Amino acid sequence: MRHLFFATAITLASTASVIADDAALIIGIEDYAALNDLRRGDEVSSQAQRFQRQGFDVISLDDAESDDLFDALSTFEDTASDSDRLLVVLAGRFAHTDHETYFLPSDARPGALSDVARTALPLSQVMSILSQTPGRAILAISSDSLVGDFGPLLQIGVGDLDLPQGVTLLTGAPRSIAQTLQRLARPGENIANLENSRNVQLGGFYMEGQTFIEDAPAVATPPATTTTTDRRADILAWRQADSIDTIEAYDNYINAFPDGQFAAMAANRIEAMTDTPEARAERAEQALELNRDQRREIQRDLTLLEFNTRGIDGIFGRGTRAAIAAWQRTNNIAETSFLDRNQITRLDAQAERRAAELEAEAERRREERLAQDLAFWEETGARDDEAGLRAYLNRFPDGEFAEVAQTRLDTIERRKRAETDARDRQLWDEARIQDTEQAYRDYLTIAPDGAFRQEAEDRIDDLTRAAQLTDRQRRAIQEENALNLNQNTRRSIESRMERLGLKPGRVDGVFDDDTRRAIRRYQAARNLEQTGYITETFVVRILADSVRSIFR
Repeated sequence: MRHLFFATAITLASTASVIADDAALIIGIEDYAALNDLRRGDEVSSQAQRFQRQGFDVISLDDAESDDLFDALSTFEDTASDSDRLLVVLAGRFAHTDHETYFLPSDARPGALSDVARTALPLSQVMSILSQTPGRAILAISSDSLVGDFGPLLQIGVGDLDLPQGVTLLTGAPRSIAQTLQRLARPGENIANLENSRNVQLGGFYMEGQTFIEDAPAVATPPATTTTTDRRADILAWRQADSIDTIEAYDNYINAFPDGQFAAMAANRIEAMTDTPEARAERAEQALELNRDQRREIQRDLTLLEFNTRGIDGIFGRGTRAAIAAWQRTNNIAETSFLDRNQITRLDAQAERRAAELEAEAERRREERLAQDLAFWEETGARDDEAGLRAYLNRFPDGEFAEVAQTRLDTIERRKRAETDARDRQLWDEARIQDTEQAYRDYLTIAPDGAFRQEAEDRIDDLTRAAQLTDRQRRAIQEENALNLNQNTRRSIESRMERLGLKPGRVDGVFDDDTRRAIRRYQAARNLEQTGYITETFVVRILADSVRSIFR
């Protein structure tokens, strides 16, 4: 639907440009895939027809994705080159650096500055187009108070705008901007009077008496008849809206009669209807001014309690909101999908308790496994013969005595190398250098009774298992890489595993063979898939003791 509407808007613009002298670009985005939605963000586009009726070439979009934004801007730029008046309305989410502000498409995702710059609309480009008509150019910006990191060098929010001379700036909440656009589309409306009329702020160029659309020429009509007809239509429209009693009905009334005698009453009814529990909950959460780290901790808590947030990035998108609502439903709390201080404290306490339960369960499983490990070691590897050591490693490749068993086998192999004949040793060395299944099979064919027959058979088994695990390991590697763990987090994970007695090797943030074995040991004790690679669940659980208590 979005693309069809966009194409229609472009068609209208191209056919009207022959006779129109003004251009408008109106984009409203409410629904974001990976960010907090902007409530009523798409309301501004409902005002497009008002400016079309005033002779503007209008390009209007709802919930636009990246390609849509740039197509719309390109078309607007072509139209603007021959226009006397320019209007750009952008309602949605923004991100900024110290020098640039970007309007984010509905499919925007946090990331590197280079990625955001490629997919989001730079306001410097928009303002460059508006600077072509100084004194007759308006930029309307609508968002909310959400702040936080959006990636390296980027912050959520509009930031400071360097407006060109002669460009007027309107800022406010989506509904306020939409209602102000109604007034702006009226001929003769004083721009200076728009400030604070609907909680809208003015900036940039404006002066008393300045209008955007001039008064139409006076037409001699019987004033009494027109006034009586308008008043009757106003009353009938209000009665209809009052009988339907919905936000949409009152909006329709205000759109039809912005100066009607019931306009204030309609606005009050809308305000009462929009002051819902969800709206109050949203305001309560915003008042907490949670930073990105605190939001990450909440996402970790939810994940630990098995409410899937679809990522731990500090941004409350649809996945997190759905997880919050599910947690609220489980706890018999009103499902607003927004959190207050008491709920966060309760969530944190539940996660802390769950972390303790998981650790206790893991410790029981580890003790059971250790007992089995020790018993098997006593019957096999403890006897210090090759067959027993290999039997132990086959059963417990990451066991408590795995390092000891491997060291002893290496010693046995060195001794056998010293004792065997030169030809057998050469064949084995060649097989080890190639380290392929075929190379070991060739060794067994040439030297079926060779000193390294058992090693060759064991290595063939290892390579066969590795080939079977390739796809699973590839997915595990991709999942770990997607977490973008920094060096400090890696060291924290190694340190935690060291305290748990899992023997991760040096605590240096480098995941070597010792670390991978320790990861598998941790996964085995907690009934997780034993891949040796980090997952989001792994990070949440192993660092659970360090992410507690947001408000303490």
